[in-house]
Amino acid sequence: MTNIELYALEGKSFDVTTYRGYAKLSDLARISQADVYDEAKNPGGIQRDLNKKHATEAYLYAAKGEGKLGEYRLWPEVVLNVRDESVVRKEQVTKAGGQTLTKLSFDLSKIDKSSARPQVSRVDGNHRLYFADGEVDDTLSPVEEITPFSITVGLNVMAEQTLFADVNDNHKGMNTSHLHNIIFRSAPEAKTMDEDPALWIAIKLHENPDSPFLGLVYRGGVRDQGSQRYINLTSFKNGIDLLLTSGKTLNAIPGTTIETVPAKYILIRNYWNAVKKIYSSDWNKDSLLLKGVGYRAMSVVGGSIIDRCLADGETDPSDMEPLVAMTRKTRFDSGSTLDWSKNGPVSAYGGMKAVTLLANRILAAIAPVNESTVRSLSTEAGVLPEKN
Repeated sequence: MTNIELYALEGKSFDVTTYRGYAKLSDLARISQADVYDEAKNPGGIQRDLNKKHATEAYLYAAKGEGKLGEYRLWPEVVLNVRDESVVRKEQVTKAGGQTLTKLSFDLSKIDKSSARPQVSRVDGNHRLYFADGEVDDTLSPVEEITPFSITVGLNVMAEQTLFADVNDNHKGMNTSHLHNIIFRSAPEAKTMDEDPALWIAIKLHENPDSPFLGLVYRGGVRDQGSQRYINLTSFKNGIDLLLTSGKTLNAIPGTTIETVPAKYILIRNYWNAVKKIYSSDWNKDSLLLKGVGYRAMSVVGGSIIDRCLADGETDPSDMEPLVAMTRKTRFDSGSTLDWSKNGPVSAYGGMKAVTLLANRILAAIAPVNESTVRSLSTEAGVLPEKN
């Protein structure tokens, strides 16, 4: 193949003449390349570094339909800019209704992809095109599926760069909590349990009347000013992922996915019910207990507490409350004990690295439990009456 012919409607998008049409992903990949920013080798580049995992997922979605939620697939248009006009020949085919149909003929013999600076630049769509021609990884077949494109011709690098910045600066990415909620609603529950158990558990904790998080999770969309949403779905799910990772015995529960994920949900619900009981005064949207590092650290702690309860075969909230009560004895270098207020010792912990540090400090307060300790702590937690 020496030439690739594309047919497109010529028109204007605001100030820029564009050619819009449909073509094989493999053809769009063959004529173009990314202008990747490299401080040493290509300081004038405008593209972010490629994420190969994302590019692989894009290829599998296009070539095999892997990862699609429903019956159909769809992509927005790929955007290219022909910087070197010598590689393309434009020919007006017909004109009707004020629109011009143009044939764009790309001469592949003139396109040199060994250069860091592309002759046809991928303004938007590099991850979708990276593997599409099968040339980067010859074990992959070219993608013959059709996708829309928009091509500009003759924009200089500075114009392309400023338009690229304009488009990305004015584009608001989808709220990830909203996206997770859509994914949950679009897939069969069994599939979500298998592929993203933390998401399934998070939604159930938000919806179940027996959960301490009933109605407290923001799942995207319109924010109801009359409701109190303590935590967004993405952060909530991330904490559950941490808890599942921390609970070694929890993760080894035997059975099929459709059996084990609901069981894990019940155990996690029991743990957070115990936390709410012990820290009832901190169960509000202003407390650090349900924010950032505090919530994530207590999620890690939850994995260990659930493991200990599973080892004893006692997993009701009342069984977990004595262990959760021990966390109130956590001591910090300042000499203060665990305080979830915005000005308390937890406020000094920032960033994901601090999650492990805070979790380990809290876990150090959970001593081995004997019968006397259990009764004492259960009394303190209000589970058992005090002895006369």
